[in-house]
Amino acid sequence: MKFKYLLASSIIISSVALAGCSQGSPDLGRSSEEASSAESEVDEKKEDQDNEADKDQDVADKSTESDTESENSAESDTEPEESDDSDCEALFQKFIDDEIEAVYVNEDGEEESSFYYSELPHEEDDWASYSYDDDSFVDLDNDGENEFILYGPYGGIYLDARDGKVYVLSGGEGTAGVIGYAEYEGMTYIYHADTSHAGRQIYLFDRYEEGVIVESFDLSAEYWDNENDQYDEDSDFTFKGEKITMEEYEAVRMEILGY
Repeated sequence: MKFKYLLASSIIISSVALAGCSQGSPDLGRSSEEASSAESEVDEKKEDQDNEADKDQDVADKSTESDTESENSAESDTEPEESDDSDCEALFQKFIDDEIEAVYVNEDGEEESSFYYSELPHEEDDWASYSYDDDSFVDLDNDGENEFILYGPYGGIYLDARDGKVYVLSGGEGTAGVIGYAEYEGMTYIYHADTSHAGRQIYLFDRYEEGVIVESFDLSAEYWDNENDQYDEDSDFTFKGEKITMEEYEAVRMEILGY
């Protein structure tokens, strides 16, 4: 009897244990499904985040491209226009064809008077006549555009085209102001020379920008009391307002004027 009781107890305990194991299996199955679902949600969130990041990067790239295009456009807008000599020469041609006048401007920048090309003398045998040739186009004011030289008395007339008009830049001023131009230290200077009178050789140099004198200097030799009308070592020599020697005077004159 005692044995039967023990056997029955053993069977009951085993059944309870098996029942417990059987009830635990569904719980384990649900944990696996929940874990799989959680992993899926994580993957979806990561994919969404990646998509959002790609969208943000596309926006940033487009913004950068737009900024670059704006900068390039701004640089293009601020680039200086290149000089066009043909525009200047077209204005000079209009002057020669009597379509427009050449204008004199005073020291205050005001227009004073003007003249047509046909109003100048053009007789070949007349010393006072004016003419031009292919060498008349020269950049005299260092702006990259050619000015126009009318050959004539006392060196002629130098014309400048700007702002749609033709202006007189400078001109010969008689025997005490014969006009010419020369290169010095990489720049072009217009000068007036007084070398035909006794007792002096005087050169006044001017550098122009946009029709205005921006720099001037002198070179001169004075020998008023010399009987043979020639300078010597005792004569007065000046360059840029400073006293120099005869040798220095001749060296500078050679450098600028070539003689």
